[in-house]
Amino acid sequence: MEFVDLTTGLVLVCSFLLSLLCLRTWTGHRGRPVKFPPSPPGLPFLGNLLSLTREPHLQLTAWRRQYGDVFSLRMGPQDVVVVNGCAAIKEALVMKGAHFSDRPALFLTEAASASKGLIMAKYGNKWKSFRRFGLSALRHLGVGKEKLESIIRHECMVLVKCFEDKDGRPFQVSRIIQIAVCNVIASIVLGRRFEPDDPDFKEEIERVDRTFQLFLDAQPLNFYPALRHVPGFRGMFREWMKMYHKSGQWYGKFIEEHKETFDPSNIRDLIDVCLLEIEQKNGSETFVTEVTIRHIASEFFDAGTETTATTLSWALLYLALNPAWQRKVQEELDTVVGSNEIPPYSRREELPFTEATILESQRIRTTVPLSVPHCTSSPTSLQGYDIPARTQVWVNLWSVHMDPAYWSHPDTFDPSRFLDDNGRVKVPEAFMPFSTGRRICLGEQLAKMELFLFLTSLLQQFNFKLPEGAPEPDLAGEIGATLLPRPYNIQAISRKK
Repeated sequence: MEFVDLTTGLVLVCSFLLSLLCLRTWTGHRGRPVKFPPSPPGLPFLGNLLSLTREPHLQLTAWRRQYGDVFSLRMGPQDVVVVNGCAAIKEALVMKGAHFSDRPALFLTEAASASKGLIMAKYGNKWKSFRRFGLSALRHLGVGKEKLESIIRHECMVLVKCFEDKDGRPFQVSRIIQIAVCNVIASIVLGRRFEPDDPDFKEEIERVDRTFQLFLDAQPLNFYPALRHVPGFRGMFREWMKMYHKSGQWYGKFIEEHKETFDPSNIRDLIDVCLLEIEQKNGSETFVTEVTIRHIASEFFDAGTETTATTLSWALLYLALNPAWQRKVQEELDTVVGSNEIPPYSRREELPFTEATILESQRIRTTVPLSVPHCTSSPTSLQGYDIPARTQVWVNLWSVHMDPAYWSHPDTFDPSRFLDDNGRVKVPEAFMPFSTGRRICLGEQLAKMELFLFLTSLLQQFNFKLPEGAPEPDLAGEIGATLLPRPYNIQAISRKK
């Protein structure tokens, strides 16, 4: 693939479009309110584009200490407001949710027609109807009920067998877990599961991985779309569009199969729910079309797989590094439910140590450190600052989960912080792994069930440890759209031996 570093590409574009950028920069600053949030110093034309490192959540959190909970960045010709800390995020997304719940028109997502899905849909009555439909569809498919729990339990058993087959040898868990979680999503969306060696399935999982990484690498295109004509960025954009079209073809194939076998009296999965909506509207106005179905299916796979699988990978790593807490969870599982059956999700309140461990895994390594970008739908204010309409807003969830004002020694893995004096689970207000407000993650309940069932099934059967002599794992992770653990080896030692 063509390559040029970010600095060179941006300088080339600046030389091509100098006068245009001058005009945009001048008009952009001219339109700022007097009480606009402060910003770090930036470069002419580029603003703060080059200041965001490969760890943007850490840089933004560092700027928070200097500029406060609400500050701004100049990203080329555009202003971005960054919201940090529990109080400011709650004010924006909950108290003033009507003003902060829109989505920006990002070049990459618009090029891939992502606004026709649910995640990037514009805020308004159509989106509200769309979200109600999504929640209703998940309830229909058994989210939070035994129907879905049985699907997850099956994948838990398959996952346990995969770990058993390693026979105590060191291995990397991330891809194995990803396949298990992805098959849960496949059952919900497509009504089927896949074998790990299915070539089309493997290609789709690889596309999910690459999509998240490419979205970060190609981020400058969202602020300077003209970069798509510059070597390096041109290759990124072509790859982005190629993945979008291949994904559409993959889901389109399943939609056609479903149309041929569709029975409104036997709704099998999410595609059937969407087809039923189209049939019931019978030509009247509806937000669900075949294009919409492709985007919804892709969003479920992308967001539903990556986030849950990543949290499980982090959880196993931290438990391997904290064997005392691992034993405590296992003792609780042995005492309350034994080792012969996966504990029902309905009994999670009887397992506070287990629940606290899951919550702490979500906190200490926030899977999505920066939530999906928001946008103001009207002029508004936040923490005393004035913010114009159509301003892009970044919500720094990392800043909440690593805030020493709420969490003592936030870098330490300590599940007891989620337990009260009576040993019952408590969830502080500064805990928001699924974000908060009107755009809170649609799949929250599904993710909670998956995390509980997968983790308990594994801890019942195995002791997890790092190989003897293995280097200390890098806990910083690597950022795409999610914060992934760097590849690590682990041993799963059967507890039955």
